[in-house]
Amino acid sequence: MTGILSWWDGVELWLSGLGFVAQTVVVMPVVLVLAYSVAVLLDGALGNGIRLLQRAKHADEDPS
Repeated sequence: MTGILSWWDGVELWLSGLGFVAQTVVVMPVVLVLAYSVAVLLDGALGNGIRLLQRAKHADEDPS
């Protein structure tokens, strides 16, 4: 764990030493991939949740 934290500190120090434009060029692809991944996961979870709620609603209805 110490190795990972040491590596992260080095990356942080390197990134903070870059200019604003260079920081943006380095950080934006990472942020966009993370945001897209979170959006896909939430979309799938919400879709499955809605599907389960609809299935439960139809199961509770009287078939007659």
